[in-house]
Amino acid sequence: MAQIQYIKHLYEVEEKSLSEIARLTEKNFRTVQKYAYCDDWSQESLPDLEPKSYPVLGNYLFIIDKWLEEDRKVPRKQRHTAQRIFDRLVKEHGFRGSYSSVKKYVRKKKFAMRSQAGGYLPLNHPKGCGQVDFGEFVYYDAAGQEQTGYALTISFPYSNKGYTLAFPAQNQECLLEGMKRIFERIGGVPLHLRFDNMSTAVAQVLDGHDRVLTDGFSRFMMHYRFQAEFCNPASGNEKGNVENKVGYSRRNAFVPVPTITSFEEFNEGHLRQWCEDDAKRLHYIHKVPIQELWEEEQKELLTLPSHPFTVFRYTSVTVNKTGFATIDTNKYGVSPVLAGEIVQAKVFYDHIEFFHDHQKVGDFPRSYKSNDEVCDWTQYISILCRKPGAVEHTRFFRQMPERWQAYLAETTGRERKSALQLLNEIVSDGNAGLCDEALELATENGRTDPDSLRQCYYMISKREYRPTPLKLNTPDLNYHPNLSVYDGLTGGELRA
Repeated sequence: MAQIQYIKHLYEVEEKSLSEIARLTEKNFRTVQKYAYCDDWSQESLPDLEPKSYPVLGNYLFIIDKWLEEDRKVPRKQRHTAQRIFDRLVKEHGFRGSYSSVKKYVRKKKFAMRSQAGGYLPLNHPKGCGQVDFGEFVYYDAAGQEQTGYALTISFPYSNKGYTLAFPAQNQECLLEGMKRIFERIGGVPLHLRFDNMSTAVAQVLDGHDRVLTDGFSRFMMHYRFQAEFCNPASGNEKGNVENKVGYSRRNAFVPVPTITSFEEFNEGHLRQWCEDDAKRLHYIHKVPIQELWEEEQKELLTLPSHPFTVFRYTSVTVNKTGFATIDTNKYGVSPVLAGEIVQAKVFYDHIEFFHDHQKVGDFPRSYKSNDEVCDWTQYISILCRKPGAVEHTRFFRQMPERWQAYLAETTGRERKSALQLLNEIVSDGNAGLCDEALELATENGRTDPDSLRQCYYMISKREYRPTPLKLNTPDLNYHPNLSVYDGLTGGELRA
């Protein structure tokens, strides 16, 4: 304003010409003319903070737009700044304009992108956005018994592509592990995911759309950078696509009732192939293959983080007097040595790891039964060495190798104690898998006493050590000493 006032003063008071004013102020003639002739100085309209056109950037706008659109898929720390865009334009495209023009356009473009991203309606089906839900199904276990399983499905309404994985439960570990595996399978992360108010993700439902999320779900969401949306209570229609997909997969992928002995094998074999085959059918509206639409939609996914998320729940428990730690009503036989001690547990969807003083003390398959007892017979052998008579009465006796069950049942007294000491030695060496082999070898040789068993175990577990001959590369010194002098000392003949 001081410059404008000076121009007006020179023109009105000192009556100088426009050319003189331009020369004195070193301003453009048209600028001087604009302010010298201005009679209305009231400010009724807002100033233009952003330019409406970018003549210098004209040929480069599509390049900047492309870079900024691609940035939505990568972590914020690796997105373009205005300075980086300017540097790349200069270096890669010969841009000769100013940094300020680039900065103004980038700010305006980012604002437009944010406004567009926040403008969805709940029923819209934008690309790269999905819906998540669990569905219940029936299967047969290895014993032919009917069991209940839970299929996690993520569907993408735009293309109608869906991915399904089977789990023994619908707890948080199964939910997050399933989402993680689907993200890795599709090679990216959905921009938005819609859920119902499942307790594994939502700790508390507040007014409106506000939710208090569980700690594990919050960490997972921040790690993979997707936005979570939650339906209104009792409003499953708000994620109707995945509701339909859950029913569709149950009627097709799980009919006839499958026999599942390993969820890993079932997911990677049958379900994986079924999902890919299902994508070959035509979309119910667009009448083109679902896979074709999915390949178009897949380009909108966020990139996977550089480090995968490790899905587990942490807890700490006290070991009881018989060496068991209880998690979700099920008991895990850690070790009687730790009775009364507090152990830390990392609860994964399929197994549980126990630690004491930062040292692993147990690793068990996770049980989804109620009041089940899971134990490892190897943890109790050292205790049995002190109480050999209790072997057949322990709850883990039937878990021991079958040959050893029969062998120990036939032994008594000192022989049984010696056999248990050998078994403890084998387990301590980390060779529990060789127990039956050692006993089988001893039986073939007709000697099954503990000492013979020990020799058989050493034969199959200890590699024979045969050192290679020592090679001397020293030169020949042609040294031939006369040792006959020693013959004289023993009464022999002395030779010169």
